[in-house]
Amino acid sequence: MTPPMSRYAFSILATLLCSGAAQAQSIIPKLDQEGRKGDMARLAKEQAVAKFNAADTDKDGKLSKDEAGKTSPYLAENFDKRDTDKDGFLSWEEYVGHDRWPKDK
Repeated sequence: MTPPMSRYAFSILATLLCSGAAQAQSIIPKLDQEGRKGDMARLAKEQAVAKFNAADTDKDGKLSKDEAGKTSPYLAENFDKRDTDKDGFLSWEEYVGHDRWPKDK
C-alpha cells in the first residue's frame, strides 16, 4: 500500500498540472522552427489546410456544421465546443484549435 500524498506534494502536483494547461498554446511548434519539430509543424499545417479546403465546399473560408459533418464525424460532434465565437461556423483558427499557423491558402 502506498502512503497518502502529503498536502505539500499534492499542491505542487496540482500547480504543475494547471501550468501545463496554460502553456498548451506554446507547445504548438512554430512554422519557422528548424529541425524535426518545424518540419512536422509545416507538414501538419499543409495537411490541415488541404482538409479544411476540401471541407469548405462553398469556398467562403469557414466551415458550417453541415460541411464539417460531411468530412469529419469528430468535428460534427464537437462543433459547438470548437465554435468559440458562437457564430455557427468554424474559422481556420477554430478548426486547428490555435492561432499560431495563419492560413495563407
